Amino acid sequence: MKVQRIILIMLIVTMLSVWGGVVRAQEKSSCADAFGKSEVMNTAQQWASLVSQADIVGLEQLLSDNYMHIHSTALVESKSQFIDAFKNGSRKYDTIKIDEAKARVFDNTAVVTGKFNLKAFARGKIIEGVNRFGMVLVETKQGIQVVSYQSTAIPQQKRNNRS
Repeated sequence: MKVQRIILIMLIVTMLSVWGGVVRAQEKSSCADAFGKSEVMNTAQQWASLVSQADIVGLEQLLSDNYMHIHSTALVESKSQFIDAFKNGSRKYDTIKIDEAKARVFDNTAVVTGKFNLKAFARGKIIEGVNRFGMVLVETKQGIQVVSYQSTAIPQQKRNNRS
């Protein structure tokens, strides 16, 4: 009888330990869902909207302090350089509509890739074309922030061949 009680107690303790582990795993899973694909995609679209509107305050909050922007022209800018171009009026974008977007989430980091039609005014001239882009987002204490953006122009010939 005594042996059976000990075995029963050990069985109950084991079951409670396993159940507790399952609950903790579910809690971690629900935390991961807070930084899910839909939130990442919304943030990418928010970036496009803020850039299109030249929303300085919004960009200051959304872009990480160590943000790097690599333009399709190969120009590389820091956060302050990118935002300063909006402040001084040397850069203006038409509405940016992201197409063919895909998000991949890795813990507190996400990569968004996609395509968009570009029409912008920069350095005294109008720039138009279709670009592919890659954007890296990180979940920080301040919320999701964009840390890196890079675009590549799709040549006209490739666009005609359904890139």
